[in-house]
Amino acid sequence: SAGLGVATPFPMYVKGNFNVTGSSGTRANTNATGNYTYPAALYADAVTILSSNWNDTTTSKLPTPIATTVNAACLEGIVPSINSTYSGGVENFLRLLENWSSSTALTYNGSIVVMFPSVYATNSWLNTGNYYNAPKRNWAFDLNFAQQSGLPPLTPQIKAVIRSQWFGQ
Repeated sequence: SAGLGVATPFPMYVKGNFNVTGSSGTRANTNATGNYTYPAALYADAVTILSSNWNDTTTSKLPTPIATTVNAACLEGIVPSINSTYSGGVENFLRLLENWSSSTALTYNGSIVVMFPSVYATNSWLNTGNYYNAPKRNWAFDLNFAQQSGLPPLTPQIKAVIRSQWFGQ
């Protein structure tokens, strides 16, 4: 089936709903992807999600978002946690810049894969309220990825593993 892989060595920004329309119609704000999405992946140094309400000319520190859905595997870098510097963990894997603290939900259906330490988006995580306020996270693994036909483009695959002998025995 059709699919899309978007790759960059730099940080990536995704504005608004991403991949919510498929062969069976449109569905946002739900974890039921089924035939409503296409296989998709975002490959980047870091991925920042912005709601459709984001406006580059807004001057307030934490603009107010609207409910947003992203359906894609995300393979990206992360800022490592070293000593007393915390990366933000999985809750900061998809980076945000808005005040999501109301009942606004960020729906994410996909697969999270940390590939390497970020090269460009390297600022350490600061507590909520500095860059964003946390959303209601409605996150789930996209069950389409459990089938070969549902995998995004450029998905690493292994056809066969053959053991010939163990060394050192």
